[in-house]
Amino acid sequence: MVEISVQVPVKDGGAKFSRFIRSLACQNYSGSWELVLADDGSTIPVESEFAKQLSELPGNCTVKVIRLDPGGNRPAARNAALRASEASVSLLMDADLEFGPDLLERHMEIRSETGADSVMGRRINAWGKTATPWQKWMDSRAMGQSPAGPFPWKYFITGNLSVTTSLLTDAGGFDTSIHRYGGEDTEMGYRLALRGASFHWDPSLAVNHLDDVTVREHSVKMLEYGGSGLKYTLEKHPGTRGLLGSNWVDPIFEGPLALIPMRIFVRVVLQPFLYRFVLKTAETLGGPSMLFTYLSVGACLSGLMGKDLKI
Repeated sequence: MVEISVQVPVKDGGAKFSRFIRSLACQNYSGSWELVLADDGSTIPVESEFAKQLSELPGNCTVKVIRLDPGGNRPAARNAALRASEASVSLLMDADLEFGPDLLERHMEIRSETGADSVMGRRINAWGKTATPWQKWMDSRAMGQSPAGPFPWKYFITGNLSVTTSLLTDAGGFDTSIHRYGGEDTEMGYRLALRGASFHWDPSLAVNHLDDVTVREHSVKMLEYGGSGLKYTLEKHPGTRGLLGSNWVDPIFEGPLALIPMRIFVRVVLQPFLYRFVLKTAETLGGPSMLFTYLSVGACLSGLMGKDLKI
């Protein structure tokens, strides 16, 4: 019986994906497990390009590859891998991670110890000796350095997260309407929370994120997320109102009077010329971290408002 399924969307994975497979090849997990790859439209099919690396996985691992053509819809890729899984636990990972030999074993141990439906670990961006202030700021987001314990649904982020497979299936899988960058995991987290799912965070479950996205590239992504995934989630689920400060961009005089000053302030500080100035400053100076926070949240809210920051 397959105990845990590692599910990964991948498209033209390159050297980072090779490192990911090498990490899986070193796992000391003794039970039966599977690797389900959702090839999201790679130029060269995954099973061909990485045949040698995949052949080096341990004998207790079964490999499955599902090809999506033309691909390009990450929730659909997640769902394809989910449907192909035979395990009771789904470990939802990304193709640009590197980690130690006990990751699968520890996920299963912590799940058993806590009884949680979902267990999430850290993704470390500042893992190298040359880590930048930007990468260190990235590691401070969401649960950051919080101690082990429950975490709220809004921090349900795939990449290093295991969840009971039947819960994902019963919830209908990831919403394929979120076909642009970001938000499909947060929206899923909300639906799981409505079903009474429990969420446990453990920072000892650590993976290195082999990500080299710049401050500017991140701003572009967050602008896209605000106008797509976040906007869609807020419209689909009224109970998510306020997510990522979204109530700050509601009509100025709607709701509590206490929000009026903040809504006016947000409209002032999110002028495109000011945003671009702060972005250039952050790129030049490499901080401080408060600028990174402004750029990330500001781009998201600008996208939600339909603004073009001309980044």
